[in-house]
Amino acid sequence: MSKKNLLTSALVLGTLAATATPSVVSAATTSDADSAAPQTSTEQVNNKSQDNSSNVIAGSEKKADTTVATSATVQAASESINNALNTTAVIQAATGATSAQQQAFLASAVPMAQKAASQYGVYTSVMLAQAILESGWGTSTLATQGHNLFGIKGDYNGAYVTMPTSEWSASQGWYTINANFRKYPSYYESFADNGNKLRNGVAWNSSYYSGTWKENTSSYKDATAWLQGRYATAPNYASSLNNLIQTYNLTQYDGTAETNGGAQTNGSTIKVNNAGGDYVKLYAFASDGSISTITNRGLANKTPWYTDQTKTYNGHTYYRVATNEWVEDTNLA
Repeated sequence: MSKKNLLTSALVLGTLAATATPSVVSAATTSDADSAAPQTSTEQVNNKSQDNSSNVIAGSEKKADTTVATSATVQAASESINNALNTTAVIQAATGATSAQQQAFLASAVPMAQKAASQYGVYTSVMLAQAILESGWGTSTLATQGHNLFGIKGDYNGAYVTMPTSEWSASQGWYTINANFRKYPSYYESFADNGNKLRNGVAWNSSYYSGTWKENTSSYKDATAWLQGRYATAPNYASSLNNLIQTYNLTQYDGTAETNGGAQTNGSTIKVNNAGGDYVKLYAFASDGSISTITNRGLANKTPWYTDQTKTYNGHTYYRVATNEWVEDTNLA
């Protein structure tokens, strides 16, 4: 990323920090929220999908999805309930990541987000923007402890992380609950779980997120607009996602993860791993047959990938996992 782009990114994210509100905030006015006395009672929740009729957004027929909470809010609330109510503290994780942390996160996350988005017919750019905003580029406590990038509550195959989080209701105002959040073995399962949620909705409405599906939208902006008031109650959630997508050119990743080109094999799944590094390198073949390393992307260790073609170069076999992205045989698990 150029120095100019970095400066622009810092400016945009600085604007977000000054304007964004926690996604758990109701769409009531700021003065209403400020006048409500924060509650400090704590309860344990079972995190089951439910039709929470009391969680209706003010001035709207929408009902917020009670099975999610932003992980940045969770992190702030784990330190102090007052921090959870502070709009700057809520997305501090997103603004505090270094350029190296941002690049490392994208290198690891992009291929997994593309694969999940392709499977469920949603936008990779939107998934990445949500993950960046809600996990602070993968630096939040929930992301580091549970690979949970989207604040999805409950458990994953019985695994979970329990953390305090701030909730709002018209009857109680602000209060704190100890919620279980899904703990995933890698980022891929988090992206796939988010894709599954967007495609299959919630228990009371399977089409709850239908406005994020590619076939129902003309651009990613339609999808982010649909998320506002459903995935998150913050009145500027969509604009925050849009700013991240534009600042970091995340639409460049909206192509499908797996090619529709002619397969040279019957198709199979490979598991990749780099025993000597944090991620598996990807390679690209030029038209003259030469090969180069892709420097801004990589695959997470110990993750499965579909492959439909192989190439041999300098005694090594390369497996195609995207249009022109290949994994060397030395990185097979």
